[in-house]
Amino acid sequence: MKNILIGALALFTVFQANAKHLSGYVYAQDKKKNIPLEGAAILELGQPNGTTTDGNGFFEIELNVNTTQIVVSYVSFVSDTIDITKKEAIEIVLQPIAGNLGVVELNKRRRTYGIRTLDPRTTLHLREQEFQKAACCNLSESFENAPAIDVSFTDAVTGTKQIKMLGLDGVYTSISREFMPSVRGLNAYYGLSFIPAAWVEGIQITKGAGSVVNGFESMSGQINIEMKKPYGRDQFMFDQFVSESGRSETDIMVRRDLSKHVATSLFGRFGIRPNEMDRNNDGFMDNPTSTQYQLMNRWQFHGDNGVEGQLNVSYNKDEKTAGQFGPERLNPYNVLIDNEQFDVWAKLGKAFKDKPYKSLGSQYAFNTISSKTVYGNDSVQKVLATKGQTAYVNLMYQSIIGNTNHGYKAGISFIADWVEESFDTFIVDRQEMVPGAYFEYTMKPDSLWILVSGARLDYSNLFGFFPTFRFHGKRNSKDEKTALRFSIGNGRRTPNFFAQNQNLMISSKPVVLNTKANETVGIIQESSINMGVSIQQKFKISYIPSELQLDFFRTTFYNELLTNREGSTLVLESLKNGTIANSAQAQLDLKPARRTELRLAYRLFDVTSVYNGNRVVKPLISRHRGFVNVTQSNRSKWQFSSTLQIYGPQRVPGLDFAAENFDAQYSPVFPMLNAQISKRFKKKPVEFYVGVENLLNYKQSNPILGAANPFGSNFDATSVWGPVFGRMIYGGFRYRVKIEEKK
Repeated sequence: MKNILIGALALFTVFQANAKHLSGYVYAQDKKKNIPLEGAAILELGQPNGTTTDGNGFFEIELNVNTTQIVVSYVSFVSDTIDITKKEAIEIVLQPIAGNLGVVELNKRRRTYGIRTLDPRTTLHLREQEFQKAACCNLSESFENAPAIDVSFTDAVTGTKQIKMLGLDGVYTSISREFMPSVRGLNAYYGLSFIPAAWVEGIQITKGAGSVVNGFESMSGQINIEMKKPYGRDQFMFDQFVSESGRSETDIMVRRDLSKHVATSLFGRFGIRPNEMDRNNDGFMDNPTSTQYQLMNRWQFHGDNGVEGQLNVSYNKDEKTAGQFGPERLNPYNVLIDNEQFDVWAKLGKAFKDKPYKSLGSQYAFNTISSKTVYGNDSVQKVLATKGQTAYVNLMYQSIIGNTNHGYKAGISFIADWVEESFDTFIVDRQEMVPGAYFEYTMKPDSLWILVSGARLDYSNLFGFFPTFRFHGKRNSKDEKTALRFSIGNGRRTPNFFAQNQNLMISSKPVVLNTKANETVGIIQESSINMGVSIQQKFKISYIPSELQLDFFRTTFYNELLTNREGSTLVLESLKNGTIANSAQAQLDLKPARRTELRLAYRLFDVTSVYNGNRVVKPLISRHRGFVNVTQSNRSKWQFSSTLQIYGPQRVPGLDFAAENFDAQYSPVFPMLNAQISKRFKKKPVEFYVGVENLLNYKQSNPILGAANPFGSNFDATSVWGPVFGRMIYGGFRYRVKIEEKK
């Protein structure tokens, strides 16, 4: 081992002596603002060595030690030869060729979906245009075109949608808003439905363990949500959505520059679903009636000295009524849901223009949420009440060691949760405070390799000290058409027993809470390790640009909260060495014509856990999933998008664990087809669209067991594996007034 280390050090020293590292940014200028150019080419003068910029206009390249000049080029811009003598970091501003269109047209051609070759993690980037291909009013409905994410209904009564990633429930995915904790804790169950898709600028989906900079809770992956900024291009926004179920969603945004240093934006939403509909005639509404109000105010500022900051405030009020209906119902079974949430979050940082690799940053967030759900009626009812607050602070410093081949991020963080949960006779009262420190090191031994290793140490007043480690590596081929990524890391989280299982209360099964003798009632810490590998290959089939992505991830739990619903009771228990989730996915992206995109994917899950002493397949997880998405547009700004998904069998939870009865406990294979047509106008800032979800009108028969007697012993509305509502037609329009771009 010692000889290997000495040899590696010697090779690294030789390489450093014959190469030098250069990094920088490439921009176009518009109204004295720098606009990043993605895909700009940087070539070593007189050599075939080169690279391209990422979405932020950033590039890095290893050059011959004697190289003094590079060539920078971009379509429709004048190529420039830059002297780099004695420089390690530069900024380049390209000038447009006379007579060509400016930056606005170039931005429209940026990819709306994909994994960037320069990213060391397996991270999928989705832009706003990707959400607009489907009926997505909120983020819980915005992943229909992303094969990496599963979206499904939690039950047959409340209409709540949840996501799964790598075969695990969404609570095991760290969901952040601009890299600050957002959808977590008591907010995890409804949190994504509280974020309007029209307010979102983009999403990054990272498979596997995320960065230690963002905390210790990422177990199966990380989803980061970028909201529309006050300094964004939209000056005014008005979105209207309606569906045949009577659902109506209205989103408004107004932004204003108060000075050259300060901008603000105000967002508003009103949503209503007044109609009571029962298409399957089981006496229960297929979707709840609901009313939602939401407001958000954002402030953004920047100074000439590199200081930048944000301040954001949001408020959400959501009320739903679900269950039985009709005048003949004397004592109907209803589910009444009342949610209220208030958020404040802020950022403050300083960048150093002469040293783009160096920065100081700080993040602050405070959230308060209260929720009350009543199951039953005035005579017989169960009440779930939750209330909590979360405070978060993260202080970070970023710089290099010697040169930009060796970068690091270091900081300290603090997160505190005050949680109250009560259901039936159970009461959980938790106050957890977790200060921690972290360090992440990025090494780039050459232009082909990126290695990122991170570690953090946190202390919980409930569980003591615990470490977190993460490692990511990426190897590019010399022609940058192939990228191999690999990762490993552990994660931890404190579950909320009742808040994250709200759907399971719509059942006659009594709740049993099993705890060990040394555990506080209802308070444990879950822990797991995740490892994975992925390959990204770019190539051409004849003349067709194509990209193939293959990945495999495995998540192993050492301690977890297991929800055992296999018998006549609903058992919540702490389980050691339980769930093992294997996920394999293949995806092929094709562009057979200039305005045609084809996305094909197939995913295989093998997720098992231990129930009643037996290791069996986890329930309600599709073993296979096929995916086809086609998007076609033309010069007249018409766009057609359709998505076909084939869901494989899912084990339905039951009473019998005998192996010979397993086949009878699986749901059938079924299709889900969505389609949408939209029209944009060249000289008007408006877009109209109409679409249909579940075009084939496939529905799960009898999704509610014992629907005729919801107060009986056989009532259960939680074993949902397919659509409940059936075909749904929708439509709407989007109106955008953008800041005038320089032609």
